[in-house]
Amino acid sequence: MGEPATSTPPESSAVGRDALLATKLRVPRTRCGLVPRRRLADWLTEALTGELTVISAPAGFGKTALLADWARSSDHKPAWLSLDVSDNDPVRFWRQVAAALDSVRPGTAQRLAPLLDAPGHPLEAVVTALVNDLVTADEVVLVLDDYHLIEAPAIHESVVFLLEHLPAGLRLAMASRTDPPLPLARLRGRGQLAELRAGALRFTRPETAALLREAVGADLPEDAIAALEARTEGWAVGLQLAGLSLRNHADPAGFVATFSGSHRYVLDYLTEEVLDRQPGQVRESLMETSVLDRLCGSLCDAVTGRAGSQHLLETIEQANLFLIPLDEVRGWWRYHPLFADLLRVRLGQQQPDRLPELHRAAASWCEQRGLADDAVRHALAAGDLARAARLVERHLGTTLALGEGATVMRWLADLPGEQIRARP
Repeated sequence: MGEPATSTPPESSAVGRDALLATKLRVPRTRCGLVPRRRLADWLTEALTGELTVISAPAGFGKTALLADWARSSDHKPAWLSLDVSDNDPVRFWRQVAAALDSVRPGTAQRLAPLLDAPGHPLEAVVTALVNDLVTADEVVLVLDDYHLIEAPAIHESVVFLLEHLPAGLRLAMASRTDPPLPLARLRGRGQLAELRAGALRFTRPETAALLREAVGADLPEDAIAALEARTEGWAVGLQLAGLSLRNHADPAGFVATFSGSHRYVLDYLTEEVLDRQPGQVRESLMETSVLDRLCGSLCDAVTGRAGSQHLLETIEQANLFLIPLDEVRGWWRYHPLFADLLRVRLGQQQPDRLPELHRAAASWCEQRGLADDAVRHALAAGDLARAARLVERHLGTTLALGEGATVMRWLADLPGEQIRARP
């Protein structure tokens, strides 16, 4: 593990949409204990010579880790975009795609800005302009991570349009928990699609041994490795959790002998065991901050009401407790989705009365920094409908001016009718 950061990250002084967008355009950093998987990286290098590469598998199979490992070792820097639910606004989606491409082909975002900033342009016009801009591009790979979070039909249709008019130098890669609603059969029949699924992503015996011995030590018995490989079926997160638990067991063979269950139950069992071994303040902070999609020191301070969150986040990351860095300066993180799910369940079970308070604090912090979408979401989650309506009212004009009408419609759909009628 690396040394803890001693400098103060810049997030406390300047946070806004642009600062958070920057975290979505960075290739995720290498995590402690990462096991290189050369067979998959080689496959990916070859696959990305084709038009579309889809990595489709359930949560925890290492899709993002594989793409990030390939990106760091590739001769060509990819245009990377980590998607989230707020990207279901078509204008926001393509504005962020343009920003990702701008990182490897400067000027792309500026050249598309007139279309994206002027409401009313059809998406086909935006994609056509993007295609024309990339006609002379050489070997640009656009990576769309977590594409399963995109549900807007208009976005899927515009991505299909891009695929049908893909310039020669652009390649598209997607990581998703489900097959994207694209014409995969047609692309497959044309030889334009490369696919990687859970079966290929499962850890082999040598990869399992390398991962567990990295976590536990070289003296882990071979039969214990074989048993864990069989019982997790090579599931990356299950193996990682097993490694964390094994660190604290004097009898690895005894632990492995009792290890059983489906992926969901394995995750619950092992995560609870790992959490129960953490100091009380760490457990409490993990649960309280699980209401956040992204974490930074000052935001966590605001939500928990305690100082020192920046140091605690760095400690949690170094302990490999499923905290994923989003930048290079230890300014922003997110939890692994499965880990976040379980933390939220435990928070709801143990401290249900705290949920509104935590969301209200997050809404205040986001409002102060101009993060309107996050502020509205937390206000709604807190049940503070009046505040959510006020936030929508305040930011409606600016959001519409950006062409993000779908975001405004989502806000209004989430507000009760009486709140809307009270603010004509």
